[in-house]
Amino acid sequence: MKQRPSDGLSPAKNGQLSYSHLAVTIGTLLTEGASVQYGFHFDALRCTGCEDCVEACCAQHGIPRSLSFRSVESYEGGTWEESEDGATTTMLFTYFLSLSCNECSAPLCVAVCPTGALRKDARTGLVSLDESVCSGCGNCVEECPYGAPKINPDDGRAMKCDACNGSMSSAVSGVGPLVVPSCVEACSEHALEFGDIVRLRALYGSVASVPPLPPVEVAHPNLVLTMAPAMLDSLRWEGGREGLLERRL
Repeated sequence: MKQRPSDGLSPAKNGQLSYSHLAVTIGTLLTEGASVQYGFHFDALRCTGCEDCVEACCAQHGIPRSLSFRSVESYEGGTWEESEDGATTTMLFTYFLSLSCNECSAPLCVAVCPTGALRKDARTGLVSLDESVCSGCGNCVEECPYGAPKINPDDGRAMKCDACNGSMSSAVSGVGPLVVPSCVEACSEHALEFGDIVRLRALYGSVASVPPLPPVEVAHPNLVLTMAPAMLDSLRWEGGREGLLERRL
């Protein structure tokens, strides 16, 4: 049986994502896993939507806001009910989500990359991009359910978050220190945390999807969410119920 490359996943042939390829990709990652899988924790109770994390990301990588690897988005909605006497009762909710690459355990971007530019490191679980071999096909941009990869308009190649750790493997092997991503350092409310996903889940639970994020089964993100009450409201009323006011991401 052909072995999986030690440094990550093999790319899809010709950029085509077949169901069999994706099944093997997911099965291999979930059973073998990484030596250490890094991920993010986001605390919606603390986030004020200030976007300091976005500014820090842009400053760290020297990129404009349009190419920022992290974004802060709002999700708003609600319902109303009218009683027999004509009185209307409303229930509205809104909350922020701070999102970047979720270092998925079954990254769709890796599965559709025709050149092998995108790979998942078996030692750290981080999804890295080698821009020098990127063809600029845009498959990763189309497939990522979190909008992590971007196309650089200057050279037409993809670019993405590396958790500010281009050499994270050195931290795992004990050669170098663990670098805290700039977005995490910049958050004055401590709404973001980066680390071993096993530890983060032990501390904060395993919730990784709220509207409008896709179900975790899509790519198995290494993300942990601390829920705000508004998120519980959105889960209660999500699903196309009559009266949904607005969805925005």
